[in-house]
Amino acid sequence: MDFKELQELDLPFGTEKSSYRSTSNVPNMSLVKLAHTCAHLQNCTRVRLSLTSIPYTKLQLQFAYNLYKQGFISSLQKGSTKGPDEDYVEVTPDNISTRRLWLGLKYRENKPILNKLQLISKPSVRIILENDDLKKICSGTIVRKIKPLQPGELILVRCGSEVMDINDAVFKKLGGEVLCRIN
Repeated sequence: MDFKELQELDLPFGTEKSSYRSTSNVPNMSLVKLAHTCAHLQNCTRVRLSLTSIPYTKLQLQFAYNLYKQGFISSLQKGSTKGPDEDYVEVTPDNISTRRLWLGLKYRENKPILNKLQLISKPSVRIILENDDLKKICSGTIVRKIKPLQPGELILVRCGSEVMDINDAVFKKLGGEVLCRIN
């Protein structure tokens, strides 16, 4: 194979087609970022911070919104690296790198409401379940080594491009990737 044929294949220079790895084997970077966010929030609750920030992405926004909706955090605000915004600031390609989501953490009797955030799907092993399997988890059955949902817990599922609570996914008859467990 010569240089012109390699250029037409749109592969990196010097790579034969048979040895070129597909991008499907590359880890899902959004899960890596979600794992960092889970670890960050656990660390923040251990040192009793009242306010913290996480990166502003679509997945992080949906993740944080579900935490807020279920009562695990007290507030959710958009902001910059310096702090929450007082006035509305539009997100543009010029300022996207400085945008953050600011979360107010909740405590009751000096104990954190967010105790443990555990990733279920890992970048190397993604767990995708049908609606019937999600129903079994909600009703108390172990499915693919995923423990049943306990009172006061939240399991987040990515259905297409939307992240929702496992109960919402079961109600809407959707299946998807099981992201994390929060208690």
